[in-house]
Amino acid sequence: MNFLLYELYKLIMIFVTGGTGFLGGHLLSELVKLNEPILALKRPTSKTINTEKLFSYKFGREGASLFKKIQWVDGDIMDSWSLSEAMQGATEIYHCAAEVDLRDDNPDSIISTAEKGTENIVNAALSSGVEKFCHVSSVAALGNPPEGMITEESFEDFSFRNSPYAIGKHLAEQQVWRAHAEGLNVVVVCPTIILGPWSDLSNGSISMFPFIDKISKFYTCGTMGFVDVADVVEVIIRLMKNGPYNERFNVTSENLNFKDFFSAISNGINKPLPKHELNSFMLKTFQFFNNLASKQKITNTMVEHATGRHIFSNTKVREALKYEFIPVRQTIAATAKYYLNERGNK
Repeated sequence: MNFLLYELYKLIMIFVTGGTGFLGGHLLSELVKLNEPILALKRPTSKTINTEKLFSYKFGREGASLFKKIQWVDGDIMDSWSLSEAMQGATEIYHCAAEVDLRDDNPDSIISTAEKGTENIVNAALSSGVEKFCHVSSVAALGNPPEGMITEESFEDFSFRNSPYAIGKHLAEQQVWRAHAEGLNVVVVCPTIILGPWSDLSNGSISMFPFIDKISKFYTCGTMGFVDVADVVEVIIRLMKNGPYNERFNVTSENLNFKDFFSAISNGINKPLPKHELNSFMLKTFQFFNNLASKQKITNTMVEHATGRHIFSNTKVREALKYEFIPVRQTIAATAKYYLNERGNK
C-alpha cells in the first residue's frame, strides 16, 4: 500500500512518529491541510482517540474526514525492522515520538530508550533514502550556563551530571547529528514547555491545569520557557519545507517565573492567585517526607525543574523565519478555557 501511494504522488510522502501524542497530534492536524500523503506510526497497542478528539475540536464536522487522510501504520521506534517496513516510500520524516520522563529511579532505561529509539529511526531513514528529517529534541538536551541565556550553542556545554531524561535527549540528538554526517538532511528543534489543548488532562503540560485547580495557593521559585503548540508546529513545518537545514533552533515564546505562570493559570480557571512561595529547601523537605509515605515519588529532577532558573533565547529562529510567537499569557488563557470545558464534560 505504501509503495502504491508513493507511485501515485511521486513527490512527497510524510512520515510522522508520535502522532498519538500531544505534539504529534497537533502536527498531524496541520499537515493534513497540505494535501500530501501522510503515514503515522503507532504501536499496535496505542489508541488514536486523543488525536481524533483534537481533530474534532479544531475542525468541527470536518474533523472526521480530515482524520481519515492519515494512514496509520503499526510499528515501534525500538524495533528497527518494523520502522523500515513502515516508512517505505517516505521522503520526509517528522520524529515527534518521545516520553517526557522526570523519574530518576530507572536511569539506564530512560536514557537507552531515548537514544536507541532515535538511532533506529535515523538508521532506517538513511537506508530508505529519506530526503529530510525533523527531530523534535528538547531544551533539556542543552547545557545551562551559570549566567546568561541558553542558546543553541549551549549544546556544547551539556553536563552528564544532568537528569536521566536530559541525558537521553542529548544522546538522542547526537544520533541525529551522526546521521547528518552520513548524509541525512536534518532540522533539529528544541522546544521549551509546550502548552495547548489536549483531551488527556492527566498527561503533558495540560496536567498543570487540574493540578493548580486543586492547589492554587502555592508557587515555586523557578523560571522556565514556554511556547504555544501552534508555534512549535508552524516553525517545524516551515523549516522542513524551506530550511535552513542542518541547524538547531530553540523554539520558545517567553521566559516566565512560576509565580506569574501559576497566576495566569489560576486567573484563567477562576481560582485564587498563588501567595506562598515554595523554595528549594521547602520542596526538598516535602520531597523527603512525601517519598517516605507515598508511592508517587517526587524526584530530584522535578525539584530542579521547579526551582531552577532557566532562561532561553529564541533569537535564532525569529530571525531565520521572521517569526513572531504567540504571547504565553494568551496561550494560557485559551488553554484554560479548553480545560474548563473538558473538565465540565468529564
